[in-house]
Amino acid sequence: MKKLKILVISGFLGAGKTTFIKEMIKSTKREYVIFENEFGDVNIDGEILRNNTEEMKENNQKNGNVELNVWELTSGCACCSTKADFISSLLVIDNTLNPDFLIVEPSGIAILSNILKNVTNADYDRIKVFPPITIIDATTYFKYKNKYVEVFMDQVKMAAHIQLSKIENMTDEELQLIYNDIKLINPNANIFINDYHNQNMDYWNVLFSGELVKIENLDLIDVKNKMQNVTYKNSYADNPAILVSFLDKMILGHYGDINRAKGVFKGFNCNMCFDVVNTNYNIIILENSAENNAVFIGNQIDSELLIRDLDKMKNLKQEI
Repeated sequence: MKKLKILVISGFLGAGKTTFIKEMIKSTKREYVIFENEFGDVNIDGEILRNNTEEMKENNQKNGNVELNVWELTSGCACCSTKADFISSLLVIDNTLNPDFLIVEPSGIAILSNILKNVTNADYDRIKVFPPITIIDATTYFKYKNKYVEVFMDQVKMAAHIQLSKIENMTDEELQLIYNDIKLINPNANIFINDYHNQNMDYWNVLFSGELVKIENLDLIDVKNKMQNVTYKNSYADNPAILVSFLDKMILGHYGDINRAKGVFKGFNCNMCFDVVNTNYNIIILENSAENNAVFIGNQIDSELLIRDLDKMKNLKQEI
């Protein structure tokens, strides 16, 4: 009997999980289903993954097509009390799509140990769970480790494999310092500090091997310091300059302590995909976008001010 093989890829807000998954798909050429569990009412990364499916297929045409289906769970959380939605989704995926691998990409603020407990508690003999992978943004490691202890430390402790991302401007000494600190927290983890792009199959095969981290207590962890999120639908900015001005105010703390924001703004003659991590952001002009929504995640967000400014940007369209 073929088992549903599950690989959980976790990582704190903005760590680069979606980018890592795209590289995994391109490099391994296996048949995957991506199970997206976003924090909020809309799923931005699922849309990004779908938009890249055809491009990845074309790039790998000589070696066989990449099959990619993206499932979304936005109404519930894979790591908390709504685990029934999560488990039922797993069973539907298994029965209908029968993929080589199911990649579970939880929200950046998900408790990794809770997700592993939910899968374990499913008591479903057709599930095989691979040792989890955690992606860590090297540039924000020490900041988020100290600021968001409950979630961040759990993602580090429960990972069998840890991959550092965004290392381009880091020195060898800085990367070694992070490596040594992670080893103190999780001495048994395989820690990869080199760029994962263009790695050979030996690297990817290691990520599909190893032992699951043992979970002593199967009770779910309740995070005390919960983060806020604001979801905004039908987001609009007339042109990139207006969007840049809005994002500049955001990273300067005008709307509160927003650590992560992403989405798509519809413009006068273009669609603009934006991505905010910590105090950095980028904007990409899209040819097509099915939906223009945005989500903002952080602490002490002034949601009224944020929504009022977003409404003003939208109303500008109506006045022209």
